[in-house]
Amino acid sequence: MANATISSNYVGQRALPYVAPAILAADTIANNYVSVLDNVRYKANLRKFDGAVIAAAECTFTTPESGQMTLSDVVLTTTALQVNEQVCNKDLRTAWEAEQMRGQSSNSPADFQSYAAQYVAARVAESVEYNLWQGNYDSDGSSAGSASHTLFNGICKLIVDASPTYETLLGAAIDSTTIISNLTSLVNTSPDALKGDPEAKIYMSRKSAHLYYQALAGTYQIQFLNDGLVSRFMGYNIVTPAGMPDDTLVLSRPENLYFGTDLLTDHIEAAVLNLMGVTGDDVTRVIMKFSGGTAIVDHDSYSVVRRDS
Repeated sequence: MANATISSNYVGQRALPYVAPAILAADTIANNYVSVLDNVRYKANLRKFDGAVIAAAECTFTTPESGQMTLSDVVLTTTALQVNEQVCNKDLRTAWEAEQMRGQSSNSPADFQSYAAQYVAARVAESVEYNLWQGNYDSDGSSAGSASHTLFNGICKLIVDASPTYETLLGAAIDSTTIISNLTSLVNTSPDALKGDPEAKIYMSRKSAHLYYQALAGTYQIQFLNDGLVSRFMGYNIVTPAGMPDDTLVLSRPENLYFGTDLLTDHIEAAVLNLMGVTGDDVTRVIMKFSGGTAIVDHDSYSVVRRDS
């Protein structure tokens, strides 16, 4: 296993704190933008009821000949994932961390271990956020296999595979001149049960939200920008998950969209192991084991506008 690369201009004293580049948090999970199932061991069955007929009252119990209530399963399958990283302690002894390390057999400093664990956990959260929405999803409609995130099928990929009833396909990217018309199409072509539903939300990327703000400003609807009404459209709350792809708009209730994992805390905790006293290897390892997967309960209970070319 290759060691992490350490580049340092060490001159005898170290500077704290450690600083990481900007990392996308898994805010879809934190903000309950979708329903989350934890403790999923490979697969979970989501039960879905359909049907039920209302008829004129009779003295006898008579089941309807058609339209009976039916119970079916939607399977959420998770993919086993891992993080295996290691840092050579020898390299740390020639860097700023040397001030906290004593001798050639010293372990990595405690604050470095804590930071490394937090950093890796944050990167895992970022990856989960992207894959939850964009996993194996080709948002620009180009050839198959060009998706940027491929750990497991994301919600948008499940939508593509299902060819849902309430779907509008676009031949070009969404911009500030088309965002309002596309949002109107999203709402107007939605299932009747979603129209006016206060629990339904419009999902769009942060870039798409910016285009929406720009479009409103261009129509001189400044009161929308000032009063915070820009976060709504035709009565629906707009949410902007960090991992949501551009050029894709979804109208759905959160309980129709699911993310499953074996243990939710695995996304915020990482194990740090110093192997000097175990195998003799002069390394510190950061390890995470977890799983992730998505499912949509009913493909007739949402609408989508997306680019396919």
